[in-house]
Amino acid sequence: MPPGETLFITYRLFNTLPYTVLQGLKHEHASFLKIQQLKSPDLNEKELQSTWEGRYFQRVDAFIDQNSESKQWLSETAVAQIVEESIRYRNGKHFALHAYCVMPNHVHLLVTNEQTDMPFHRVLGSMKANSAKAINLHLNRVGQPVWATESYDHVVRNGKSFERIISYIIHNPVKAGLVMKWQDWPHTHCQYDWS
Repeated sequence: MPPGETLFITYRLFNTLPYTVLQGLKHEHASFLKIQQLKSPDLNEKELQSTWEGRYFQRVDAFIDQNSESKQWLSETAVAQIVEESIRYRNGKHFALHAYCVMPNHVHLLVTNEQTDMPFHRVLGSMKANSAKAINLHLNRVGQPVWATESYDHVVRNGKSFERIISYIIHNPVKAGLVMKWQDWPHTHCQYDWS
């Protein structure tokens, strides 16, 4: 991710998506590609991939929002604060922070890359590794995985998309039925006045 590029990132706790769900998404992806190629053979690979990624993200996010059987470590205030601190620590050093929301089993983040000497995936990896170490310590665990290896990321292309994503991030606790107003969720941050 080049400096100046804005990115919407979602990362989740380890094992929040059961194998059966992942396999279902894999099969859905294959079917989606076949159907789209039949319907619109002139669509290029990049357009197909972009459409699928949006669809995949919606499916995964809806599942993890409602998956009460997965680990919910981030619903514990002290654990959520560890994650928030790992985000705030990098604000102004590696990225400009626009918004985040720490949900019970995943995190949404909107940032603009300010890093020129380190690839952004390393910044995110460092953030996840450092918070995992602190979370394991807090939970009296040693060397256990905390975060899923993969993260979802989406480059924000324009102002309309930027505003839509901020709204999505801050309203995620409302959509998940955790609070009535986004301002009531203690682990949401928005850099802007958002009513």
